[in-house]
Amino acid sequence: MESKREERIEDFIRQNRARFDEVPPVDHAERFLSKLNRKLRHIISIVPYLVRVAVATILIFSASVLVWNNFIRKDRNEITLKEKVTLTVHNVLKKLFAEAG
Repeated sequence: MESKREERIEDFIRQNRARFDEVPPVDHAERFLSKLNRKLRHIISIVPYLVRVAVATILIFSASVLVWNNFIRKDRNEITLKEKVTLTVHNVLKKLFAEAG
């Protein structure tokens, strides 16, 4: 199968030999690259996929934090760090005022 393809390519080259010997116009490279760039931009646009991945990541992260905080975390019914700090500061101030007064 590969040999048939090679034969067809060779036949095409032989039949169109004169076209292969032609010199391309001066602006050929710029026109070719601009057409290629337009086609690639149209075909391969990764931005929508990145936005979808970012949204999905944010949703999954938020859902997992909510599930962990409300259902899985073992110390969810215990005192929080903020409450511990407040109580500690309150107790220290209470001692200071008791010693001063």
